[in-house]
Amino acid sequence: MATIVKNNLPAKSTLNELNRNSKALSKTLRQVSTGMRINGAQDDASGFSIAEKMRAKLRGLEQDVQNVKTGRSMLGVAAGGIESIVEELRNLKEIALNAANDHNSDLDRATLQREFDQKTANIDEIASTTNYNGKLLLDGTYRRWQLVPYQPLEPNDPATVIPMGNYTISTGGVYEIPPGYSGTITIASGIQDVKIRQQTSAQLSGVYIEGPSGGNANLWIENLNIENSLNSPETPVIKFSGSGNYLSLKGNNTLKKTGSATLGFDEPVIHVGNGLTLTGSGHLSAHLKGVHSCSLIGTRDSESSTADIIVLSGAYDLSVSSNIPGVNDNGSCIGGGWGGGSIGNIVIYGGDINAVSESGAAIGSDNGNATAGNIYIGGKASITSHSRDGAGIGSGSSNSSVGDITISRKSSVHASSTNGEGIGRGVNSSAGDIIYVDDLGLEELSDYIETELVHGRPLVIHHGTEAGEAVNFYINDMHTWSLGIDEVRVITRDDATAAIAAIEDALEYALEEATYVGSYSSRLGLTEENLVTANENTQSGESTIRDADMAKTMLEYTKNSILSQASQSMLAQANQNLSGVLSLLQ
Repeated sequence: MATIVKNNLPAKSTLNELNRNSKALSKTLRQVSTGMRINGAQDDASGFSIAEKMRAKLRGLEQDVQNVKTGRSMLGVAAGGIESIVEELRNLKEIALNAANDHNSDLDRATLQREFDQKTANIDEIASTTNYNGKLLLDGTYRRWQLVPYQPLEPNDPATVIPMGNYTISTGGVYEIPPGYSGTITIASGIQDVKIRQQTSAQLSGVYIEGPSGGNANLWIENLNIENSLNSPETPVIKFSGSGNYLSLKGNNTLKKTGSATLGFDEPVIHVGNGLTLTGSGHLSAHLKGVHSCSLIGTRDSESSTADIIVLSGAYDLSVSSNIPGVNDNGSCIGGGWGGGSIGNIVIYGGDINAVSESGAAIGSDNGNATAGNIYIGGKASITSHSRDGAGIGSGSSNSSVGDITISRKSSVHASSTNGEGIGRGVNSSAGDIIYVDDLGLEELSDYIETELVHGRPLVIHHGTEAGEAVNFYINDMHTWSLGIDEVRVITRDDATAAIAAIEDALEYALEEATYVGSYSSRLGLTEENLVTANENTQSGESTIRDADMAKTMLEYTKNSILSQASQSMLAQANQNLSGVLSLLQ
């Protein structure tokens, strides 16, 4: 009888069924109360994973719809600005047509010119201020194509250690100067893409670097620290030959030449050959100290040269000074040598330059009948220059000369001279016209600066749930200089006639941009419709997987509720049977 009580199999079986029915009832009760078939991974592992991914996609689609809406709003602001510019261009055409008629007197045309100037100023103000959330839209930041200065490629490691003594580099690559080195490092003709750096920061002397004899050098210098004394024959620290040379700066570089009181320099620290472009992100500290008759970066004394010197980027701390009290120092920081020496044009489009000289111009021609071509300063150039007797920027002293000096108002220029002019002439010397322009960009300087045409920075509207799903938009610069009317005048009938054609071209330019912006907005409208449709379809798909079929779930709930109640009743009956057995044993 003990075995019968201990192994009450009907009661255990009924209890197991009750538990199963209770779990099934609990599951269907949760589905009924939430309306979802899948409430957790335990309900349907694969279905739960798919549904959660679709939920994440739904959140992304909702944000994408918002992105597209704000993108259309932003384009609407741009379109409004362009429409205002088009209206001003129509007004300008009216003024030009009026000024082209000979019923106007000179006084009438002067009045029309003032009105014309105000309306062009309005165009520039619209282009400079039209923004969405502080993001300027018409200032050329997002132009379709833009010219950029050509940047030579930097050679990469591994590095070759240069052995002691004179050495010829016969293949491109990276080369390291060891501690204690002295000698001449020559880059063989035709070899490009060479970087030279020092293994340590210890100062070296008696080190000379010569570019390829045929020009077209791409030389990078990194963390050089060289101070050379006078030698015979006199030699630059870095010497270029031929044309098309690039010197790129990396790290902190110091190049110096120092001399005694009885000897003088006739070669610069960096000889530009037949043309040199300086670029890079590094720093160059270069100095001439002694009695000398050459430039710091340029040509030797009395050298007749048409080489152009171009500065694109980098930081420069340059000075030439005498080491003899009371003796004037010859030499410009950037320019040509003295004594009738000549140099070509000097173009500074970027970089941060601090230059100090004495008798020569800090930037320009040296003294003593020296000449230099035109000087152009534009882009993001930042210059602080000073000379004692020469100009800060211009000609040196003693019958020297320089061509025209053109400076962009967008550049930062602070030039001064103790006895000469800050910008213009040195003592007893001459200079061409000094011209200030609103902008002096690569388009104007492309004759001197090697450029590349690349896509501008895009205005990006993200519209997809994955990385990279975005639309790139471009809006060209809408300033008067881009429209081609910044120097248009109507002060005479001929000026007004020419102005009509220029304004027609400007209208065509502006209307083309309006068309582009309108097409962008239309495209975003279609994108928004597609996103809304995708959102609806994804939501429907997620619902199919996750949501419960309420009719079927209610049927399951009713069935499980009945089975659970029946199980409880049967368990009670089984327990009652057990009580009957126990009563017989009493």
